[in-house]
Amino acid sequence: MMDLLSKLSGTSKSKAIDPCEIFMSLPARDRQYEYPRDVQSEVWKKWFEKREQKNAVIKMNTGSGKTVVGLMILQSCLNEGKGPAVYVVPDKYLAVQVCNEAKKLGILAVSDQDDYNYIENRAILVIPIHKLVNGRSVFGMRNSNPNYPIGSILIDDVHACMDTITSQFSLHIPYRHELYSQIIDLFADAWRTYDETAYINIVEMQDPKKNALLPFWIWQDKQTEIYRLLRQYENTEEDN
Repeated sequence: MMDLLSKLSGTSKSKAIDPCEIFMSLPARDRQYEYPRDVQSEVWKKWFEKREQKNAVIKMNTGSGKTVVGLMILQSCLNEGKGPAVYVVPDKYLAVQVCNEAKKLGILAVSDQDDYNYIENRAILVIPIHKLVNGRSVFGMRNSNPNYPIGSILIDDVHACMDTITSQFSLHIPYRHELYSQIIDLFADAWRTYDETAYINIVEMQDPKKNALLPFWIWQDKQTEIYRLLRQYENTEEDN
């Protein structure tokens, strides 16, 4: 029996890891994906040559089939044992689109990190960026529960994803609100030391065309006081 199992194991075909080869070997792909486009094949070739690099940036024009390119790349990662694989998009609507395209290709894609196929590296997880990046992310921010590991990750439309992250971690306070003045007063000394010109233009001259970014270490020094100020207005009837 052991000899038989050994022979069967030895004759089993290994999974393809070249994205173009994976694409052409998909038996259930829709007829619209009969052959890859030239630009897709070129991108796959370039990526495959550099796949051992930790980070890679791929630039493709709109309408050139970048979703298919991304899915094949992540499927290659899964086949090579570099899972779990995650496909990240800017919003939920696009996540549904990616899953639908994966279905047409005959690739297994899921939207739930608890899905057995994702956990067992059999499926690509497709999620919006805010699912990955948030203060309680299940992909690295939890202390009480195990976090979900990521072996390979692809971020589709990184600029749009960055806009989503910026919006998600931004708090807008009208300058007429008393909280605005309280925060200005809190940072006044450190702000003037760091960039007095910006402070004068924005605070003293009230120039609406000017803006400034305070370095993170100034925010870190004042984070407890900021938290106290925000809590004061948490349950007010005003627009929060």
